[in-house]
Amino acid sequence: MLTSFDQLAFLVGLAIWASFYEVRWDARVIGATFAAFIAGVFLGVWIGAQLHLPGAVAALMMLVGLAGAARLRIGVMPLLGLALAGGLIGGAAAADATTGLSVGLFSLGGSITSASVLSYGLLAARCVKVEWGRIALRAGASWIAAVGLVVLAASFNPHTGRM
Repeated sequence: MLTSFDQLAFLVGLAIWASFYEVRWDARVIGATFAAFIAGVFLGVWIGAQLHLPGAVAALMMLVGLAGAARLRIGVMPLLGLALAGGLIGGAAAADATTGLSVGLFSLGGSITSASVLSYGLLAARCVKVEWGRIALRAGASWIAAVGLVVLAASFNPHTGRM
């Protein structure tokens, strides 16, 4: 989880977007991501094939980045829905790393990692008290959306490393 830039960017973008909502939703967003990551790992192991999901993670990066950049507040259900989708897809994408490991412990470790990154991101975003800091958060979210677009484009035609 900590080595996947796209999943980390998704969590930071989700933290920025969630910081524009009321504080009472933070625990629910973190909990949804935590539970969905566990389910995603088990789903990925159950499917058994190596899942190639960078396009899905990139699309989620773009969505949370755009929502954070626009300071979008359209209700809590889209926020929780993207937290669930991101956790599920992140867990499924990480499932191929469980070879030779306990799936239960791996999923628990990955979900704790995702919840920790999201928690620290929310703490950092909530500590911003000046108005220009909120503008900086929105600018950071727009960069997450832009990088998501690049990753999405690259997922359609991955570089093989050969010339």
